[in-house]
Amino acid sequence: MKELHHTDSLDGILSPPAIAPVPDAEDRRTAPYTGLGGLYQAEAGIAWLMRVVMFVAMISLGLLMAAQVFMRYVVSLPFLGIEEMAPMLAVWVYFVGMAYSTRNREHIEGGLLSLIVKNEKVLLAVRLFGSIICLIAMVIFLKFAWDFASFNISLNRKSSYMRLPKYLWDLSMVFGFGMMCLYYLLQAFLEARALLSKSKVA
Repeated sequence: MKELHHTDSLDGILSPPAIAPVPDAEDRRTAPYTGLGGLYQAEAGIAWLMRVVMFVAMISLGLLMAAQVFMRYVVSLPFLGIEEMAPMLAVWVYFVGMAYSTRNREHIEGGLLSLIVKNEKVLLAVRLFGSIICLIAMVIFLKFAWDFASFNISLNRKSSYMRLPKYLWDLSMVFGFGMMCLYYLLQAFLEARALLSKSKVA
């Protein structure tokens, strides 16, 4: 058994490794990802868009914070519109980042079962069950986010100072939860595919 002291990660300890919704390029020709090249080509554009949104929002948020400090403490002319823009950028970073971490399966998850159970079929079945539960939760969250965004759109609510439509904040939740639904659906499909192939071999 591999020594667990002073290791940087659990790579090579967890068996089998968890199936990510979107694998590295070199893994896309291996099971269970075979035959999904077209899907991953289309998804690459979405992933690029998410990276751009996160980068622009984070840089803009940092610049806004610096501008607010300068205007408040140097020239004593605070601009309250920044107090609205900063949370909007922050929620876009948060929800898009949440979807992106789901894409790569880099969110925090427990791996205790993998250290105890060595039967690959049992581990795949438990992970599939977990993915389905996460998918159901994300669908519920997406519905509430969409209802909230639709409510604000119907009222045509605007922010107090910048008079920006409130749905600019709400759509970050809709996008984030929507993308998480897609990635959890893909993850569940891949895990089910892997489980079926293990069952056929057995």
